[in-house]
Amino acid sequence: MPLIPKGILAIILMIVSGFCFVVMHSAVKYLSQEIHPFEIAFFRNVFVALVLAPIIVNNGYTIFITKQPKIHIYRIIFNSVALICFFYGLSITTLAEATALGFTVPIFATILSILFLKEVIRIRRLTALILGFIGTLIVIRPDISIEIGSFLIIFSAFLWSICLIFIKQLTKTDNAITISLYAGIGLIPATLFVAIPVWTNPTFEQIVILFFISFAGTLAQTLMNSALARGEVAMLLPFDFLRLIWSALLGYTLFFETPEITLWLGGILILGSTSYIAWREMRLKNIT
Repeated sequence: MPLIPKGILAIILMIVSGFCFVVMHSAVKYLSQEIHPFEIAFFRNVFVALVLAPIIVNNGYTIFITKQPKIHIYRIIFNSVALICFFYGLSITTLAEATALGFTVPIFATILSILFLKEVIRIRRLTALILGFIGTLIVIRPDISIEIGSFLIIFSAFLWSICLIFIKQLTKTDNAITISLYAGIGLIPATLFVAIPVWTNPTFEQIVILFFISFAGTLAQTLMNSALARGEVAMLLPFDFLRLIWSALLGYTLFFETPEITLWLGGILILGSTSYIAWREMRLKNIT
């Protein structure tokens, strides 16, 4: 009998994953004061490729075999732009706001699944989408100011939602390692291209932080995958909202950022809508 029940372990992994994501974002925001975000994005992918190197050596050329090379290319293109937009947007946006706007991914993914996967939307899911959109408007407060950083984060979330559609298609023929490998290596050229014009040679201390950024991001992704393998999305998604609390605390401690009340109100609406969408999807899957 396991020491920790599977459901409880899934919740713990999800919470720790969210904290690791926020720590990575904090490190990106901190280092972006010294190094351009485009260069940070490049090194983040370079170090991921180094982490995956033992897998390549162990599996040989078979790890590169894929039945959908075009889908990989499409995913890499969209993922590259999404990563660049997110890192740059994060450098000029508060941690808490960037985290809250990042929760729009399930909203965009639902819309795309309706358009491209021909999924049927009913009144309750439509209401959830509308509430999520209202929450996004509350966070970015377009009536007060229009910040480029906020829109870059939202645009990144939209592009990542497209990537999720591609990934879903890839999982039908390719294993998870192959998908991750192509993404890790494929993102290097685009991030290098945008990093060259703003390139500065990093110091040893900066290289250590860059490696930490890559490590924290990889750990966060791994923990999240492990959590999703042990628990339902509908159960775990609300705990991901704790990322907004971690980001607010770290933002205040490290960067003296004070979140506005509108961020919490909008964040709650965004999370509520995405949680409902996930719950409905799981319920429909159980029915069918």
